[in-house]
Amino acid sequence: MILLFFVLTLDIDYEYLYYSATILEVQFKDEKDSAFAKLVELAQDSLYADTTMNFLISKFDSKHGRERHGLKDLFVEIGEPAVKYIIAHIDYRGSDEESRALKQSLWVLGEIGGEAYIDAVSTFINDEQWQVRSGAHTALGKSESPEARPYVLHGLDDADPSVRKSAFYALNEIATENEIEVLIHGLDDPSYGVRSAAVKGLVKLGDTVITPLFTVFGQDDITDFFVARVLGALDSLDFDRSPLYEHPRTEVRFAYYDACSDTQHLTEALETEENERLKAYLQRKIVHLARE
Repeated sequence: MILLFFVLTLDIDYEYLYYSATILEVQFKDEKDSAFAKLVELAQDSLYADTTMNFLISKFDSKHGRERHGLKDLFVEIGEPAVKYIIAHIDYRGSDEESRALKQSLWVLGEIGGEAYIDAVSTFINDEQWQVRSGAHTALGKSESPEARPYVLHGLDDADPSVRKSAFYALNEIATENEIEVLIHGLDDPSYGVRSAAVKGLVKLGDTVITPLFTVFGQDDITDFFVARVLGALDSLDFDRSPLYEHPRTEVRFAYYDACSDTQHLTEALETEENERLKAYLQRKIVHLARE
């Protein structure tokens, strides 16, 4: 049986298939697509799967962006069966301090998605490299599983703003009404990227966030700016918008106008707006929306 396997694999030029599938220019699309399909077929074949998967994972340390993207596409196409192979090699960080192999593993697992990798990925949320911690949180969020929640929450207080941003975006994928206060707290983060991530998470939760947001509205102008962006994006919902129209800061009113796409609400705002530049902005936006 071992001899038969050796004979069967003699004619497979993995390096050529890999080069063709990941590096060839777009003008060689037919050859590229053929090699891509062949590698996926081999990876899904019980006879060749181990050899193919181990070969592909050995390329995770590549320094070339095109290769890494090609590898990601291959593994996404292979899907869930690839997860166990990646996890088996996830402790290999790569050939130098860049930890390229590990970062590639985290990226690919996140793109595949699912719960199978949560335990393995969670071990990297305290890694010394912020890029690894960030990648771990991104992958955990893309699992879209409540099981990832405690690990994601851990990242919200990370010392690095890029990691906190990744953790908040991850939380957006699994957040429920229980996370509203946590997301609102994110609006006070020193990092603009974190605040923007918190805004998206709150918008995603819809009408359940309106009352809690108005509870904090009016206490801090910078936080009010981001609260206004959330409430502006919830333009299809029914609530009293007068506190937004009457806010003393033009920046906060603009944040609401900019996020809102409902002509009725914008027209209401125009009736009370006294700032000439904001009035002109509202008039232009209303006309633009009416033409769509």
